[in-house]
This record gives sequence, structure tokens and C-alpha cells, in this order.
Amino acid sequence: MNANKAIIPPLIVAIGLVTYRGVRSGSSANNPVAHLPLPNQFVGALFVFGTLSLFSGQAEKPATLAAWGLDVAILLNLWTPGKTPTTKATPAPTKTVQGTTSTVKN
Repeated sequence: MNANKAIIPPLIVAIGLVTYRGVRSGSSANNPVAHLPLPNQFVGALFVFGTLSLFSGQAEKPATLAAWGLDVAILLNLWTPGKTPTTKATPAPTKTVQGTTSTVKN
């Protein structure tokens, strides 16, 4: 299988951006080690860019363009490799009817 070697420069840029972001951020609740990015951020970037490198032939150029687009997203802080989006669960509203509590479903 022939790998897309054009993905290597955007991968190097992504690793540099992740490292720079980690150095600039300092320590936080998500990262107890000050000034070092967490390994899962590198693994996330390697997984995504590694998947893009599997495209070859006519799909090679769009995959390379997508890789550079991910670099722009990292630069603009739109995507953080290795971070999964979290949503807070909100309880269903309750309504009191004749002294009892029931759950209202929409």
C-alpha cells in the first residue's frame, strides 16, 4: 500500500502547534504538568493525520488539503487533538400536579 507522503509536512506543523499551545497554556485542571502538552493530544493528531495519509491516487490532493485545513483549525484554536467534546446533561423539567412530582417529556 502506498502512503500519501504529502501529509508529513502538515503533520509536523500540527505537532509543532500542539507543542506550542501546551507550552503557552501552563498548568490547568486538565493538564497537571505545567508547560507540557498531554500525550493524548499527540496521539489524536497522529491518528487523524495517519488516517489521511492512507488516501492515495485522486484522493491524495483533497486529503492533503484537509490536513492543511486541520493545521489552520489548530492555529485558530478550533480543534484540539486528543480532546473529546463534553456536554453537560441537564435534568428534565419537573412539574408539580396535585402534590405529586412528574417528569415532563417534550
